[in-house]
Amino acid sequence: MKIKYTPILLSIFLIQSANASEPQAFIGFGINDGISSVHSDWVSNPSFRVGANFSDKHRLYSYLEIDKDIYNLVGSYDYFIPMSDNKDWRFFIGASTGIQVVKSHKDDLILGAQTGINYRINKNFNTELGYRVHDTRSVWKECNMSQLDTFYIAIDFTV
Repeated sequence: MKIKYTPILLSIFLIQSANASEPQAFIGFGINDGISSVHSDWVSNPSFRVGANFSDKHRLYSYLEIDKDIYNLVGSYDYFIPMSDNKDWRFFIGASTGIQVVKSHKDDLILGAQTGINYRINKNFNTELGYRVHDTRSVWKECNMSQLDTFYIAIDFTV
């Protein structure tokens, strides 16, 4: 099996295994600012998100990050920990996998983790500030992990 199908199969497994009575789908937009596996300096780029909240504690989503000739398609799972009684403020931690497509390089597997704070503005809007450590499998061994980080801000709309 080719390595590029691994994230798709993992995403299908995670979606099938999520136990929820009524998932809430969402779409969103984010701005990422960090160092990637291809660039050694800080670069800001957009990302588009689509996913579902399966309860107040579980979320599955995918995002497409675009950086000139680099496209990252990543599937993520996050676990939420409420920080307030009304559950509007939530800390999250999660894991991700995906594929990186670069015109000048071979496609590669992305692995990583993320954490941050999510704020529920109202029943239809969420915003979050997060931190990711993601990299491709082929570059992972060559880089210092402290150089592979990204900060991001995103806003999501429940559909």
